[in-house]
Amino acid sequence: MLKVELIKMMFVSLPMVLTPAFNMLFLVLVARTVDLTSYGNLSYALALISILVGFSDLGLRDYFLSKDGVAKKYSSGINLFVFSFFIFLCIFLLQYHVLEFEAQLLAILLLLLGEAFALGVLHKVIYYKYQSDNQLSKFSRYDSIFKLMPVVIKIAVLYKTKDIVFALALSSVISLVIYGGWLIRLRLLNTFGVRSVISDLNVLLRDYKSWSIYTISFVSFFLYFGADRLVVEYVLGVEQLAIYSASMAFMAVGQIFVGVLWSLYMPRLSRGEKLWSYKKFMLIVSALSILLVCAYNIFSIYLFPYVYPVDYQEGAAVLAVAALYFIFRFPNVVIEIYFIVDGKYNSFVKMRVLFGLTSLALSFTLLPILGILGAALALVISEMLLALSLLLGHRRQSF
Repeated sequence: MLKVELIKMMFVSLPMVLTPAFNMLFLVLVARTVDLTSYGNLSYALALISILVGFSDLGLRDYFLSKDGVAKKYSSGINLFVFSFFIFLCIFLLQYHVLEFEAQLLAILLLLLGEAFALGVLHKVIYYKYQSDNQLSKFSRYDSIFKLMPVVIKIAVLYKTKDIVFALALSSVISLVIYGGWLIRLRLLNTFGVRSVISDLNVLLRDYKSWSIYTISFVSFFLYFGADRLVVEYVLGVEQLAIYSASMAFMAVGQIFVGVLWSLYMPRLSRGEKLWSYKKFMLIVSALSILLVCAYNIFSIYLFPYVYPVDYQEGAAVLAVAALYFIFRFPNVVIEIYFIVDGKYNSFVKMRVLFGLTSLALSFTLLPILGILGAALALVISEMLLALSLLLGHRRQSF
């Protein structure tokens, strides 16, 4: 079983890694093309876009796939689409009216809006459809190609023309067309009925106590990844944000492996499938996390200086420190899944929020002292404290 599952993890994860890898290549090319200020504005816009993409469904997709969510009559792709579309619009309007944008920053944000909608709304609905049908491998095959196409085109256009505006606009339009066409092909919207959707959404909103814990979980994750960039920009300025974002962009690859663990095993264990023991699961992911951290440190020492221009070299140390986060993140994902299986997810989310706030407080404290290295250290310390709390507070008989 272990061999089969490891092969399955590799099969699902390798195509998914291609997109963040090419996105990193694009960001490296941008860093070599524009100055620190322009790269910092792009990084700030990407942080805002990540909020749109991450919070558009308020965690409903994962709730719909959980054991409790599957039993709800309102759990459907069409309801997920309508709800996510509305939340996406609300978040964007809130950002537009609350934050102050320079002309360059606003232009970048608007250029990325189409891609954000494709990934934050359309992609989540399509993912839900395939995952609920237990066809994640099939989804991954198509998705790896469709996600890669806009990025490759974006890289080619930027390399050829040096025009970042045209590259971002073209990529955004292509993403919107691809995922819009995919959703139409699945015919999920054919079941749309105004009265039935309004009725379902009314029940869903009144049942907020059931799914709001997933929303809080997303907020806690944002306190780790997303809020850190906003804090760096606020405390140290846009140029330091550029260096910090350049190094942290490589963390996206590790996050893909974390996402694969969650996507493969949360629905299956929630449905009561019997895999290996809790202890064996923890040993496997701990070994994988150590290998990943070693790879990150080798890269930061030997390859980072050749990847980025001289102005970004401070980021090598940031990446080496931030990579330690995965030593604790992989086991924490496994424990999180078992909290859901045991019906104790509320307890996990409370701890996640607590240490997310700890990460934020540590960033404000350490940034003036250690510079951008302080933000990476805050991330690692917070995840380590969460891991220790989970291991002390969640003792399973099989462990």
